[in-house]
Amino acid sequence: MMRGSHVGVIVILFLLSFFLSAGSVVADWHGGKALVLYRSWLPPDGWVEWNYKENTTWGKFRNEFEEQGWTVDFAKHVNASLLSNYDALFVLTPVKDIPDEEAQAIINWVLDGGQLVITQDWDWKGKYANEITEPFGIKFIEGIGGVTFSYINKFGNHPVTTTPYLLNTVDGITARKINVSGSSREIGWYEGLLGKYCLLAVNDTAGDGVVVAIGDEWMWSDCCFNSADNEELLDNILAYFRRTCSVPEFSTPTFLIPVFLLAVLFLFRRKG
Repeated sequence: MMRGSHVGVIVILFLLSFFLSAGSVVADWHGGKALVLYRSWLPPDGWVEWNYKENTTWGKFRNEFEEQGWTVDFAKHVNASLLSNYDALFVLTPVKDIPDEEAQAIINWVLDGGQLVITQDWDWKGKYANEITEPFGIKFIEGIGGVTFSYINKFGNHPVTTTPYLLNTVDGITARKINVSGSSREIGWYEGLLGKYCLLAVNDTAGDGVVVAIGDEWMWSDCCFNSADNEELLDNILAYFRRTCSVPEFSTPTFLIPVFLLAVLFLFRRKG
């Protein structure tokens, strides 16, 4: 019969190895840190549409991060070293060619587990967001124009559209259609007499990361933020990112450590 003290030691080793293996593979979570790209006018710098850091038009958007328990920083440019400090990146409507090294840094960061929100509204300036989104099966195409067609009124079943808030309508101003392919999914549409157009898409198998693409950014400006379910869309995205990035994941080699010790315990008990 195996002594109780031996059994106790193995049990303690089992529990210790279990928690160590869990801790070694938890997603690289920074406690809810978001980075928002912005553009300055004097001096002119940056490649997104607005000064999301200082412009009063975006005050409610900035404040919402803190309301949801996130911290938010701002930058005009990114690189791999900077991105490695953040759980989420918001790229709201690029209006010029994205420097190749910055686009690639964002793509690599997403593949490694980063969580990206990217928008491209209907504007003459172009579809520059595609430089980042096309590798993930998301492509912004032509705008649908006009206030009548700038809201999302149909939603698919996805945490971004259901948790914690069930979305019914998101109001924008100048929306751009989205095409998806591969593992990307359409999860939000405008549907009316003239057709059905995707304005919200997601790829949550983008390597180890997530991409949420929206055909407008204006729904988070102060004039629209509290309209319809605009605020709730942002809250849902942040809640989803918190869950997907901070949940422990177990790799096969590390998980085999406690399983092996449990098997040893079982064999010793059989011999006893």
